[in-house]
Amino acid sequence: MDKIILGLLMLKRLTVYEIRNIIRQNFKDICSDSLGSIQAAIKKLLAAQMLTCSEYVEKSVNKKQYSITDRGRGAFSEWIQSPALLAGGKNMELGKLLFMGLVPAEKCLLLVDEMIASLEKKLSFLLEVQAVAKVEGKANKERVIAYLREDSEYDTGIQQATQNADLGENINRIGYFQFATLQYGIASLTFHIQWLQTLKEKMGPGGQVDMDSMEMEEGLPP
Repeated sequence: MDKIILGLLMLKRLTVYEIRNIIRQNFKDICSDSLGSIQAAIKKLLAAQMLTCSEYVEKSVNKKQYSITDRGRGAFSEWIQSPALLAGGKNMELGKLLFMGLVPAEKCLLLVDEMIASLEKKLSFLLEVQAVAKVEGKANKERVIAYLREDSEYDTGIQQATQNADLGENINRIGYFQFATLQYGIASLTFHIQWLQTLKEKMGPGGQVDMDSMEMEEGLPP
């Protein structure tokens, strides 16, 4: 959570509610959009002097806006440049599939159906995000460029991070990898849905399984 917040604040000064909305609209499959979790992460980052906070009034409402510090940029740079172990995360939910043989056979089919439905809901969300990104991509890029041209501190921070002074190129690269991450999520969910559907097809109508007929096909369940 703290690294995601640092990443968002590498690009723009944000309030806690703006951070929450960005996560909720785009990254809720990566980290929690719980206000409590976000506030706890921000408190941790403030204590570590990776963020600063400024207050302002908008429409008679007092607001707090958070900005990343040089220490925060350094911590983020160190984290982002370490190898990404995309398939190395521990997923305790996988234990439910591992031990599914310990529930009644008829319940197995229901559990697989529930897994598929849950993944399809997540996939639908990401496809909606992708559709919006394709339509609004150019306008978003122009807004980010306009923002950074008015905030020289943040523009300089991005130049230092990328070691590139070309603002347009920097924004293109940032957008490219954000979209690639979205496509990774879509491809991953699509694979898991297809895998579970194949598993279900190979189970009997009552959830029975036949160990003697296991086919060790590459990429497919037995």
